[in-house]
Amino acid sequence: MLWIALHLPQLPLQALPWSRPGLDLALPVAVAEQHRLLGATRPARALGVQAGQSVATALSLASQLVVVPRDTAREARLVEMLALSLAALTPNLCLMASGVLLEVQASLRLFGGIRRLLQQAQELADRCGLQVRIASAPTAHAAWLLATSGIVRRRALQPRTCAHRLDRVPVAALHALLPLTQRQAELMEALGMQRLGDLRALPRAGLQRRLGRELALILDRAYGDAPDPRRWFEPPERFAMKRELMQRADNAEVLVAAVQVLLPALLGWLQLRWEAATVLVLRLGHEHGREPPPDTVLWLQLSTPSRDMGQLALLWRERLQRHALIAPVYEIELVLEASVPHGGQAGELLPVHGQADGEHAALLDRLVARLEPERVQRWWPVADHRPEKAQRALPVHAPVSPSMAPPSPPRPSWLLPAPLPLACNAQDQPLHEGPLRLHSRPERIEVGWHDDALVRRDYHVAEGTDHRLRWIYREHRPSAAGSGWFLHGWFG
Repeated sequence: MLWIALHLPQLPLQALPWSRPGLDLALPVAVAEQHRLLGATRPARALGVQAGQSVATALSLASQLVVVPRDTAREARLVEMLALSLAALTPNLCLMASGVLLEVQASLRLFGGIRRLLQQAQELADRCGLQVRIASAPTAHAAWLLATSGIVRRRALQPRTCAHRLDRVPVAALHALLPLTQRQAELMEALGMQRLGDLRALPRAGLQRRLGRELALILDRAYGDAPDPRRWFEPPERFAMKRELMQRADNAEVLVAAVQVLLPALLGWLQLRWEAATVLVLRLGHEHGREPPPDTVLWLQLSTPSRDMGQLALLWRERLQRHALIAPVYEIELVLEASVPHGGQAGELLPVHGQADGEHAALLDRLVARLEPERVQRWWPVADHRPEKAQRALPVHAPVSPSMAPPSPPRPSWLLPAPLPLACNAQDQPLHEGPLRLHSRPERIEVGWHDDALVRRDYHVAEGTDHRLRWIYREHRPSAAGSGWFLHGWFG
């Protein structure tokens, strides 16, 4: 087996609600839990504030320091977002308190080796806006220890190389897997145990008796001497993910960037559930005041199910750039409203038939996102033989009955708003920019008795001197004026 660990060293800081008034990256800010600092921003570190200090010590060094309590719920949401994003690489995921573990042995061939997998994992973390430290090892414990220890060389593919790397890991890194008691820390310091290699060199019985069996078991699992059963991460039943913005959004560009952060998690969820998105909802949360404006809700309906991040990002960009904000946005929430089962598409050596249909659907989705759904329509046949009533305009995503079918005789692609009367020559030949030559036998349409709009027409396909095909008819009603010939449409 081969594991990849992604550790979030700045997770307490990254989980802070930076859009809240009083928080700013330019100010000295620190996160604390039980009067102990867990992290500090760069301006705070420049004043001597460091993780591990007490709050009193940090305030004595920097009186202007802003101390914020730790928010474990926000940290858990960030870890879950990272896990969902990494589901594009493997379904075997394990959540840790400050990161994610991936079992990628079965994914090596698919992605082209461990180097390519590590690159993909780094890119996904960057898209989520998260700073990670990556390591790889044959065991899960070893990968996590290498990622959290801070050593430079954090990649090992073979058990022997992994053992050499672990021997150099400081014993303080065990805190990431097992909270060490004060007695254990003092005993290891008294014995001069500074690295894991020193602990492993101790007699086995004495190690278990003095430091506990649990610590010895962790060492065995890290070095691959004991099995390490894991419970895989299970995605939530419904995808709905919120994200607070680093700063208020007054324009579409900030919102587009925020949505792109959430899209990798959505696509990972879809892959874990073997589904594809059909309807998405984006909620824009505005500033809360005495009279807060209601949340703005934007819908995105896809003509064909999709889990293509590039396509979804483009559609949301088109949608947001043409939406006027009623107030600045401080929070967004992306919700998957509807999805369908989708097992993916099989790869083909040659272009498959129907690829143009997918491009046509993508074009429709882009037009809907740019022009609003009610402005993009399609023509659909109606059970009526009269050409002017044989079709109607419907929204492009409106459900239609599959039983409707266009008539079999040839029909022009362009009908005139109203039939144009034509003149005739001495030979009773219709004229339109010259004499017209008939190319088809008459098609009799006689209908309308049921709604008092009776028509009796004989339709022909006619060619003019310009060699363009027209659709003309002759009216056979007794009250018809003129020659009785009319131009009704053009063939493309």
